[in-house]
Amino acid sequence: MVNSKLLDALRYKSESTDLDFKSEQYRFVGGNDYEKSELLKDILAMANAWRDGTAYILLGFKDNRPHLAEVVGISESIDDSRLQQFVNGKMKPKLIFHYEEHLYEGKTIGVIAIPKQKRPFFIAHPYGKLKNNIVYVRRGSSTEEAEPTEVAAMALADSARGHVQLELSVLTPDNKPIPEIVVLKYLNFSDKLPDYESPPERLGPLEVSVRNLMWLDNRDFWREYAEYVRVNAALIEMKFILTNRSEMLLSNAKLEVSVKPLEGQSVQMLAGIDLPNKPSSQWSTLSDHSHSLPDILNRRETRFIIDEDGADPICHIRLGSLLPGEEGRSPDTLAIVPTSPGKLQLHVRILAGEITAPQESIQLLETAGESTSLDFAKLGEIYGQDLLAKYQVKADE
Repeated sequence: MVNSKLLDALRYKSESTDLDFKSEQYRFVGGNDYEKSELLKDILAMANAWRDGTAYILLGFKDNRPHLAEVVGISESIDDSRLQQFVNGKMKPKLIFHYEEHLYEGKTIGVIAIPKQKRPFFIAHPYGKLKNNIVYVRRGSSTEEAEPTEVAAMALADSARGHVQLELSVLTPDNKPIPEIVVLKYLNFSDKLPDYESPPERLGPLEVSVRNLMWLDNRDFWREYAEYVRVNAALIEMKFILTNRSEMLLSNAKLEVSVKPLEGQSVQMLAGIDLPNKPSSQWSTLSDHSHSLPDILNRRETRFIIDEDGADPICHIRLGSLLPGEEGRSPDTLAIVPTSPGKLQLHVRILAGEITAPQESIQLLETAGESTSLDFAKLGEIYGQDLLAKYQVKADE
């Protein structure tokens, strides 16, 4: 994240393999291939530079060595999405970088930030002043073509960097560690639950007619309420945080989560967004109960998917690219609902572009508590006295 403190520090540095000052904006909007290739060349060279941290190209700064760089500002803007499309439409492999514009000391400046990642980068086809399959590299404050031996050294050096250090945290929704033993209530229903019918009211004919137009019984209410009580009574809800402790960028990070019962019990897996809400016994005909477009899009979110097509369900969580020191958080919670007490094995596989083989994490959970059979009368008592809290998950403290 670029801020004033970072810009202050960069201004005191000299141009090098990880820093370049440009007094003017690149000729990108309305520029020809030759002019745009100047921008592409600088990004390529920085991406291939021999450095340990993020490289920066600062636009609107005039190099003023040995004094700090002068802020002159830029007059034209570049859209980051168009720049991303342009660069990665020509560069191989895909480069992760960011372009931002900020108001700094009263003037607009631009920043291209390029995290350290696996090299080499090149373009597959000639463009403007650039040759295809040539690796451009920044040395000091100048850009040159890399020798074949240097290109091989880049790949070897970055593969040697491949000691990826990751930290996985499995937490409750309120950011507490998942306890080793969780006390739950396992409910099953001995009766076939009936349709819901609201109790008769002493109303006049007109009042009855108006009420029937405005309110309808939810005939599935008792079945929906039983499911709501059952799930909440035996619910273990968790979220995942993956922290990149490496000195290099982690690309396309992904978690694969599975749960294996160790004592013969079965386990249901749900996304947090799919947990049942407390149902209503009646529907208002004046309300819209259809799903909104944002809700539909959220449920189709490809970053969090529970795949039930295989022998055992697997939760796929995509975290994207993580900079050194950055955290990736699961976009939803994972809900585990066991049907009876016993031990569970939580198995997490961590995958990423920089990991040759998945890293695996195994955590044992033990669920305790009693199994209870409820009939319709008992379910009605729970509903009438609002005793659901009695059946909520409680950690064994």
